[in-house]
Amino acid sequence: MASLAGMLLPDDVPAHFAALLIAASFATSFITASVGIGGGATMIALMSYFVPSAALIPVHGAVQLGSNGGRTIVLRDYVDWVRIAAFSVGALVGAGIGAAIAVRLQSDIILIALGVFIIVTTWVPIRHIAAMKTRGFAAIGAITTFLGMFLGATGPINAALLSNSFPERQKLVGSLAALMSVQHGFKVIGFAAVGFAFAPWLPLIALMIVSGFGGTLAGSKLLHSMPENGFRLAFRICLTLLSIGMIYRGVRIFY
Repeated sequence: MASLAGMLLPDDVPAHFAALLIAASFATSFITASVGIGGGATMIALMSYFVPSAALIPVHGAVQLGSNGGRTIVLRDYVDWVRIAAFSVGALVGAGIGAAIAVRLQSDIILIALGVFIIVTTWVPIRHIAAMKTRGFAAIGAITTFLGMFLGATGPINAALLSNSFPERQKLVGSLAALMSVQHGFKVIGFAAVGFAFAPWLPLIALMIVSGFGGTLAGSKLLHSMPENGFRLAFRICLTLLSIGMIYRGVRIFY
């Protein structure tokens, strides 16, 4: 069993850590199914404790690509493909620029920036802006994809900026899933282009995607009965504690 795990997992991730990440993928998808967003930020906060900093953003992007891609397929009839195309043009530019910068960042900077970013997006309300025209999606695609290359979880920002552009719930959920798939897809391509080796991580990524899909199915059936306000507060507190730990580790590395 140990030899099989050694063949399927990267050298930097022991089997028990991999098992925790697979379970976390289920749990964070469970969270997203209940509150609509936040699973990606939780996932990257947890991954930071088990995945080397150099691999953190690329591997998280690949896992989120699978998660959002599955949701896009299910809701494909509700996706606004014209706006997604405009977003894709901007995302391509943002990924190209961001990848070149991200690979040069030191691990301490990544951990501190991620921790601060997650705390801010967890507790500070992001003002929802009015519905924007199609060309505005290209600008948002460029900016948030650029940020996503070294901050990882930009789903809350995209949701806040673009939610009023999709008045119908099905279109909002489906289109956000599609544009996040585009964003994470370009992220994966960008990191591959600058030399990140995804091959050793593919078995773990695949298992996390499958586990996450299971979490989505379970969450949609079970979490509707939970008291939402209490759950959201506990979720924010746990995410904040994880982020503080990331910042602390980043500061220790820096000094």
